[in-house]
Amino acid sequence: MAKLTTARSIILETLEANQKHMTAFQVYDAVKHRLPSLNMSTVYRALEYLTHHGLISVADVGASMPIYEAVSNTHHHLVCEECRHISIVAHDEVKEFFDSISHKYNFTIHTNHLILFGLCEKCRQAKDDKSE
Repeated sequence: MAKLTTARSIILETLEANQKHMTAFQVYDAVKHRLPSLNMSTVYRALEYLTHHGLISVADVGASMPIYEAVSNTHHHLVCEECRHISIVAHDEVKEFFDSISHKYNFTIHTNHLILFGLCEKCRQAKDDKSE
């Protein structure tokens, strides 16, 4: 069982309550009023600890810094390379793919975030309109 200090507990609570992706700086901004002596290095250490213990997940969605979120239900992301919109894909929609890869390569997958980059419908349409 993970040992949750006050800072770790409040950070986890904040990520669970927000139900969205947050950068380390956004986490810091969201909790600093509750922990006035908090500094960024403590936030980074807490995020690393919580990630290591499987309580939160970290992902690189092509932004300037990683994003964190509480682990509630396994899901994946589609990231538009143009507008940076993130769509959530339920794990059930890709479970068959994961199972197939696991079976074919005799490999146990631990990934809790599959991130696919591409163009959303709106940006793809805008590109198509420009090329006409």
